[in-house]
Amino acid sequence: MPVFQEIQLDSNTKLILWKIEETEQELIHLLDLPPSEMQKLENRKTPNHRLEFLATRASLSSLGVSINNLHFKESGAPYLDTQKHCSLSHTQNYAAAIVSQKQVGIDLETHRGKIVKIAPKFVHKKEMFALHNENQIFSLTRLWTAKEAVYKAFGMAGIHFSTQIEVHSFSMIDKKGFATLTHLEKEYSFTLHFQSINNGQLCMAILNS
Repeated sequence: MPVFQEIQLDSNTKLILWKIEETEQELIHLLDLPPSEMQKLENRKTPNHRLEFLATRASLSSLGVSINNLHFKESGAPYLDTQKHCSLSHTQNYAAAIVSQKQVGIDLETHRGKIVKIAPKFVHKKEMFALHNENQIFSLTRLWTAKEAVYKAFGMAGIHFSTQIEVHSFSMIDKKGFATLTHLEKEYSFTLHFQSINNGQLCMAILNS
């Protein structure tokens, strides 16, 4: 089974990173997908999107979660029938799932040059350090994954990345970081966990109590 990595962040938070090496049929045979999930799979037309969809479910299943307990809000955010929180993500050749007793989010992104062009849309005025890094693509990709992970952990639509989420300064060798999200004049604090993967970045965000 191609579990690429297991990460135990604390006693209640665990992540599975999956390297996608199987065929679609091999992944389907690993899973017991309910009809609603099979329909979602059929709605994905490209082979890569179908593989990524299946690999996120395989990651979640590897955490001991039945796919029958997986549901989605109108916003598209996943949730479980149990009291635990979960988050899913995928990028080229990788998928991931995380489960926790705390509000948690995860994001995977591949390094792409276009991130530099769209940076003004998501970079906070206090995050210029990411633009001044000698490798902008790497630092901006990490910044983006951090913001996506925070957004998912917070679980509320309509949050503006460039004004409401601030990621504290980091270097590319850092494994841990912090972020704040401001909503309705209240600040929320998040702990971030960074990891570089092959040609990309992974970030996990946990809402601090």
